[in-house]
Amino acid sequence: MVKFLHTSDWQMGMRAVHAGIKAKEVRDTRFDSALRVAKLAKEHKVEFVIIAGDVFEHHDVDEVVVKRTVDILNQFAPMPVYVLPGNHDPFVPGGVWHRQSWHRVESHLTLFTEPREHQLGDGVAIYPCPLTQKRSTLDPTSWIPRRSNHDTRIRIGVAHGALDLLPDTMNFPISRERPELSDLDYLALGDWHSPLQHGRAVYSGTMEPTSFSERDPGYAVVVEILSIGEEPKLTRHQTRSLTWTELNPTIRDITDVESLDGTIKGLGGLDSLLLRIEPILDTEIREEVVQRLHVLKDELEERTFLLEWRDDPRTFANLGLATPLPDGILQRVDEALSTILEGRIPEDPAHAFAGEERTAVQEARALLQRLARGEPR
Repeated sequence: MVKFLHTSDWQMGMRAVHAGIKAKEVRDTRFDSALRVAKLAKEHKVEFVIIAGDVFEHHDVDEVVVKRTVDILNQFAPMPVYVLPGNHDPFVPGGVWHRQSWHRVESHLTLFTEPREHQLGDGVAIYPCPLTQKRSTLDPTSWIPRRSNHDTRIRIGVAHGALDLLPDTMNFPISRERPELSDLDYLALGDWHSPLQHGRAVYSGTMEPTSFSERDPGYAVVVEILSIGEEPKLTRHQTRSLTWTELNPTIRDITDVESLDGTIKGLGGLDSLLLRIEPILDTEIREEVVQRLHVLKDELEERTFLLEWRDDPRTFANLGLATPLPDGILQRVDEALSTILEGRIPEDPAHAFAGEERTAVQEARALLQRLARGEPR
């Protein structure tokens, strides 16, 4: 029997520019989540830990990031930790794995630098597939041999890439049949940020979400395998600090706004919620419903960790709900913002803002509408 913890895609040092002013806080939560993984491993008394690629976001991460990550990894000691270089941090000359701070890791940590069998005691063998470049169309697991006739060890593969059942399987494609082709009892995978299992091939998912597009990320997996041929028992444990949620509600009347409010409140603590909302407004919606929607928006801006509210001002104009702006500077600014949203470049001096993020332009138009209605910012 063997019991271990499988985690991946820590992405330490990610820039998180999509989180705007909250980017630093988003980056820092990853250290909290990594500490949670260490605590989880000790609480469940696993025999070892596998990190299946992308500990770091890239090779140019700040030295402080490397040092803090090493400090956390050293907290796993004396429990063995096995680290696989992924496509974000492949094992290359002069890369992050050669930094002075990385060499502060203690002896309990093994960095897999070549594809060869690693014997763990008498009963377990690990077959790592470290990456040595950022992109490839070759299956990194193809080298793993089949089980010999007298081999009674539990065999674990460790790889980073895309199972050929995923939407994007061009970079480091991995056969979904690899556990059967190479007689593996478990294939610990990284790269796909959402938890996923296909037979004995398992993605733990990232320990901390990185974007709105990921489906239920933020876990580590405790794996128990009784003996060769036995189905692995998987237990997912939440490790995330933040929750990223995207909603596209259809709003027809007040009850839809109240339903949206209830859905958001049901997501848990708002202070740890990154929320993207793009309401779809019915063409016959009443203005008081829109007003109630903006009251909810104001409340969420105050209470959530981060709110990205995507109102398309053209929708309001089409509904006849936009407040006419007085002649003068406000009207000219609104016309320039509308031009940008239509994908065109306005005349001087507004052409300098043509490259701004769409959401920022939408927010600017929404602010103009509030000013026109005499509402507070």
